[in-house]
Amino acid sequence: VIIMANKDAVNHMGVELIGEIMLHVGAQAKVPVDVHLDHATDMEVIERAIRSGYTSVMFDGSQLPFDENVERTRHVVEMAHACNVEVEGEIGSVGRNESLEGENAVSLYTEPEDAAEFVALTGVDALAVSIGTVHGVYKKAPKMDFERLARIRSLIDIPLVMHGGSGLSVEDFHA
Repeated sequence: VIIMANKDAVNHMGVELIGEIMLHVGAQAKVPVDVHLDHATDMEVIERAIRSGYTSVMFDGSQLPFDENVERTRHVVEMAHACNVEVEGEIGSVGRNESLEGENAVSLYTEPEDAAEFVALTGVDALAVSIGTVHGVYKKAPKMDFERLARIRSLIDIPLVMHGGSGLSVEDFHA
């Protein structure tokens, strides 16, 4: 089971307090629990999460140019792996509903070859990819690109993470 703190929770409660709560809940569980910092962009917050006992962190550099995303993500990987903490990165952009509409929507999707290069250059443990899902409530059914997902999977041998699954059809989840 993965429980996570997002930016709103961290801003409201602080990364340490929300982490303590999640770690306490996880220690009571009868199944393994991963305590995750989600969509973090602030290096100080990521460092504090690692020191506080989070078992995984996500650095979201998806809005940055590719080279800068690689550089910052690699820094997080080095810092986190030194403390036995896993790292999720993101390539492509899992935006909000309005970001995947219109002519330029496909440019936000993850390019399979970029994903493979990103993983090789950063050493991330998991990768969030954009294949048509968005954060938030769907205004209309998403246009899932399962061929893109299959191509990414064929190039990468780490867990792929789907963000924005709320409201997907059962069929899309299974696919």
